[in-house]
Amino acid sequence: MNRIARILPVVLLIIGFGVAALGAPPWVPPTEAEVAAALDGLGFDDFVEESYRLYLLRYPESVAAMGLADELGIRNDGLNNYSAGYIQETLAIEAEILERFWCFDLNALTDQQQTTWRVCAWYWDDAVRWHPYINVDYPVNFLGSASPHGLTKSTLSDWHPFASEDDIVDYLTRLEGVGPQFDQIIKRLEQAKELGIVAPRLVLEWSIPDIQKMMSTPVEKHLFYTTLATKGALVPDLPPVVFDQYLQFAAEAIESVVKPAYRRLYDAVVRLLPDAPDKISIGQYRGGDAAYAALLRHYTQTDLTPNEIHTIGLREVARLQGEIRAAAAALGITRTTTMTGIFNVASAQQGTEQGSRVVTETQDLIDQAKERIVASNVFRRLPEASVVVVGAEHGEYYTPPAIDGSFPGVYYVTTSRERAVYKLPTVAYHETYPGHHLQIGLAQELDLPLLRRDVSFTAFAEGWALYAERLMSELGAYKENRYGNLGRLQDELLRAVRLVVDTGIHDKGWTFATAVQYVMVNHGVGEFDAAQAVLRYAVLPGQATAYMLGMLEVLDLRARAEAALGEAFDLAEFHDVLLRNGSVPLPLLRLLVEDWLAETSSVPAAP
Repeated sequence: MNRIARILPVVLLIIGFGVAALGAPPWVPPTEAEVAAALDGLGFDDFVEESYRLYLLRYPESVAAMGLADELGIRNDGLNNYSAGYIQETLAIEAEILERFWCFDLNALTDQQQTTWRVCAWYWDDAVRWHPYINVDYPVNFLGSASPHGLTKSTLSDWHPFASEDDIVDYLTRLEGVGPQFDQIIKRLEQAKELGIVAPRLVLEWSIPDIQKMMSTPVEKHLFYTTLATKGALVPDLPPVVFDQYLQFAAEAIESVVKPAYRRLYDAVVRLLPDAPDKISIGQYRGGDAAYAALLRHYTQTDLTPNEIHTIGLREVARLQGEIRAAAAALGITRTTTMTGIFNVASAQQGTEQGSRVVTETQDLIDQAKERIVASNVFRRLPEASVVVVGAEHGEYYTPPAIDGSFPGVYYVTTSRERAVYKLPTVAYHETYPGHHLQIGLAQELDLPLLRRDVSFTAFAEGWALYAERLMSELGAYKENRYGNLGRLQDELLRAVRLVVDTGIHDKGWTFATAVQYVMVNHGVGEFDAAQAVLRYAVLPGQATAYMLGMLEVLDLRARAEAALGEAFDLAEFHDVLLRNGSVPLPLLRLLVEDWLAETSSVPAAP
């Protein structure tokens, strides 16, 4: 029994107030045997739904992020388990689901079921393909929710619900679970070292400041305390005396459990530094080259080789730099043709924003984008879920709304430092309308199996969002904001640079210094931003290549549709074909578009 289970009843007795409706059972993950038994004899539709729901129960933090605890019948009191035994059992469950999945006859299914079959086949097969490389990763890094400890931080600060007193109790239980979970993460670090896998030195060094902050911040200023103090205060019908007791318990848990856990994690990272390599390529580890190939396939859903991707990147970098020089000349920026010089001039001429003004400006941009796409009639419908803008120390990312509608999508913008005004529009369009929020929000509201409403294939999702940036230019968003268009081109250039640098690092053996220099010269950013980008590609090999490759596929499919349909081409209908099936692997997206074209071309024109 954990400490909260022992102490909480005493606290409640002292304050004379009971917890309301502790009816749902605590989170307990299904075992491999329980999953197998639950799936026995199920038909296709039930199998698809039940297998994914049971699988999700292995990841309580994902359940929290999706807002599905109530629907799945569990409490929001668990943290992900990173023990070796648990991970191996999860891999066995993935293999079990895939093996059973192959038993369904594709030809015996309806058209919609066949699409579901293809989505699920890719998803589960891709998961099992990764099994040989499961240890080739970095359990500690600086990329927030891309690391186990960062995911827990997001769970406790962003995703945990605070709709009832039960949620506060669950939050306290999660705080108590941080210690055991971090010990599992530390054990993973030690086991990886035994296999010869220690994260690059710079990756570890960049992870240390946030860990230090979480272990040393005074309790009443600690992120987990202020989260409870702020969000918990909004829980209805909670007497102040009760809430004060919960805050007191949280303070004790942070001081005695959470901060010591971060201290142990810090010590573990510091112990690894002498053995950490200076090289940043995943190829330096045993099995690293094969792991990189698997990651490229995972993120891009293509069989392109690293060299092919590198070549595409060089081509796109040259194209975009040419477009940028032309756009700069049209603005009178003619004294320099370097990327750094052009963007420095643009930033100086347009100025910067900081703090709450960034939030206000971004919200205005989103409202204007919605108005423009509605007026342009390029979408059949928009998502019902809302999106809100929130200031953050490190922003420029989006988190989807809860599938159950309990919280909105959130676009986090950086308010801790100055932001170049000319860069604000395109990032907002990418993350919200008509980018991520439009695509993901619509997917969640479709009448589809949970897996298809939840799973996001990177090349599709990021390719769509990059396409959305260009779409806004087509719709005239930059007609009176040519500096904003320069920002759009710079961000598209970034995605081309990523193709070159990611493959340069992991396939061609580029050093950190070589990669940073390439980003600085060809993307036109400063050394810190270039270093941060390069280390991101080191931590997530292959992920950054998905954006440009996904957009190029969307553009190619659109060009094919325009050529095939001529004047009958309807952009809103094309977008609907892309979006009405949720996120799908790129080969399936092409098949769906080709089927639509074949069907549309065979329909006689209206008289």
